[in-house]
Parts: sequence; C-alpha cells; structure tokens
Amino acid sequence: MDRADNNHQKTVRIMDHLAKNNYQMFSSVQVISEVYGALSREVGVSIALEFVDSILQSDMEILFPQRADLISSYRILRSNRERQVTLRESLMASLMQKRGVNQILTFTYWHSLFGTQVSNLTTFS
Repeated sequence: MDRADNNHQKTVRIMDHLAKNNYQMFSSVQVISEVYGALSREVGVSIALEFVDSILQSDMEILFPQRADLISSYRILRSNRERQVTLRESLMASLMQKRGVNQILTFTYWHSLFGTQVSNLTTFS
C-alpha cells in the first residue's frame, strides 16, 4: 500500500468525512478477505494486518452472508448472465438489499443491481 498514492489519500479523506458526519459504513467479510489477501501478496503481511486492525477499530459494520444470501446471489447471477456479474458483487448486492443499503463507494466498476447508487472514488478530488 502506497500511502502517497492518490487513491489512498482520497480514500482516507472520504472515510474521515463519512465518519465525522456519522454515516454508517458497511463492508463484507468477502471484500475484507480479498483486500487482506491482495495487501499481503503485494506489500506484506504487516500492512495487511494494519488494514484489518483499522477495520476492526472503526465503526464499520461487517456483513456476513448466510445461506439465504447465497441463494439470492445465485438468482442474481442467473438473471444477469449477460452482465457478467461476479459472485462477490452479487453477494454484496444481496447483503446490501437486505440491510437497506442503497449507495456504494468503489474504485472499480460496479453493476448497479437493485438500483444501487454508485459513486466511483476515482472521480472524487
């Protein structure tokens, strides 16, 4: 993780803003696991552990899928074959719908499932 990277700096500013304004933030165990794995491979276990520690110290709610969420995710995948939605994306959409979350911040492309409002972090200044 390069703390001088523009994306890192943007994310820190945005997350600080959201926290100061008492926005409830969510992530999923799948996303945290993927980020931990990528950080561990690319920059080392120490940084990956620091990432997990910062998540655990925050007020971010971690969403865990249940069997019903996987079934919902499977239905999303089947009905969106032409859109090439990933399992992670369909699980997140299912969890978000269940929790009433209708906005997402991301650095990557996100299929707007269930009418989710998408804000791409690369467009923030």
